[in-house]
Amino acid sequence: MNAGVPLGLSSGLCWGAADFFGGVQSRRLPALTVAFWSQLAGALALAIALTIEGVRPAATGIAWGLAAGVGSGCALVLFYRSLAEGTMSIVAPISACGAIVPVTAALLTGNQPGTLAALGVLATVIGVILVSRPHTPPRLAPPAGEGDPPSPPSPPSAVSPPSRPSRPSRPSPPGSPRGGRRVVAMALGSALGFGLFYVFVDAGAASTAATATATGAAATGAAAAAGTAGSHGSPLWVIAGARMSSLAILSMIALVSRRSALRWPGRRIGAVALVGIGDTGANLLFAYAATTGNLAVVGVLGSLYPVATVVLARWLLGERLSGGQNAGVILALTGVGLLAAA
Repeated sequence: MNAGVPLGLSSGLCWGAADFFGGVQSRRLPALTVAFWSQLAGALALAIALTIEGVRPAATGIAWGLAAGVGSGCALVLFYRSLAEGTMSIVAPISACGAIVPVTAALLTGNQPGTLAALGVLATVIGVILVSRPHTPPRLAPPAGEGDPPSPPSPPSAVSPPSRPSRPSRPSPPGSPRGGRRVVAMALGSALGFGLFYVFVDAGAASTAATATATGAAATGAAAAAGTAGSHGSPLWVIAGARMSSLAILSMIALVSRRSALRWPGRRIGAVALVGIGDTGANLLFAYAATTGNLAVVGVLGSLYPVATVVLARWLLGERLSGGQNAGVILALTGVGLLAAA
């Protein structure tokens, strides 16, 4: 089996666990706060890894990583916000449709998808349509006596209680059609950002590998003596570039919106930091998978993260879906699986 398959699958499951706990923290803290501090913790962990491994900077890899970080930074804010407002078992599969982006990129670069890939795209789109339908609450029974013959008037009471003023209407909750459309739109936006992240990381990992090959071919003797030729091939610098740009994007969003969004998480900093470390670990697994596997396959394997998110949401939060939404989740995940098998 190609090493890209287990690495890509591991990245998807690791992303799923990090996303679930990131969504849980986003229900207690602002989504931007969770995204920023988790990304910062992941960047510190990555800096330690770069120091230990001693790899030299790769300019091309960092450039591709910077582009990938723009997509992932915006996607994280949208994703955590949609997890906080909506149902995790719905948001996660929709965001997984970002797998279509690397498949499209592979198609545009000359890699024609087979029958399984086409079926996977179709199943994923139908799944999104089903899972995106807002849950309609059951209709309430008409008030007692409506449509029936009028009942005889009750005897007057000694004191009539004063009528209570009607309460002002509340804003639409997340489960309402308006709130549901907002959550779906944010989840689709995060899907696009994650898909672009896959494409740019794959390009960066390929560039670092090509640089390492060219360097080794040009200076085999010097590389053997110094032992540094392989350092250019590490995808660590691709993820480092992604972390730098994602932190910059999150900081700009916070400055434009409100500075308090980046306040210190307090006693929740430990849980938030673990989310960032898990996300960084998943990024590294995906980057290493991209150096050995096909973009379309690795991209959709990385997009299997909803499996872990949905399982954790049902196990720990007891989330329940309607029949049509359950079918949509199954179709979306089946589509991702077909894309991985293509």
